[in-house]
Amino acid sequence: MQAVQTSSTIDNQSLLLDVAKMPVPELERFIKDINALLRRKKTQDKTLRERQLLDKINRTVLNASQTERYHLLIEKLELGTMTDSEHLEFGVLANSEEKLRNQRVKYMIELSQLREITLPQVMESLGLIPLTNV
Repeated sequence: MQAVQTSSTIDNQSLLLDVAKMPVPELERFIKDINALLRRKKTQDKTLRERQLLDKINRTVLNASQTERYHLLIEKLELGTMTDSEHLEFGVLANSEEKLRNQRVKYMIELSQLREITLPQVMESLGLIPLTNV
């Protein structure tokens, strides 16, 4: 097979003309090699995106001290012992938590599409409990 020069400025038309000159068996091998290359690249890209999404999912939560404070304020709210300043603090934390949760769900939806499984299956694989099971 004729060596094909590759560069960022390669002209697709000239590449196609070179490929068109190949005998059929050589062209079939070339296509098989291209398909294998494409599968490898897609797999690498998919794996990279999956790692990025998992990292983002893990980072879209309140930090430990905020989570602890949020749960303490929920208890105070339920008991009716929350002060006005705590109520404001709770509102800020609840808003932050909701924004993070919504972003996390978006990442999980993308991950479910990438893995070609349902969102509840992704949540289960991550050890999360879907709201319908709570």
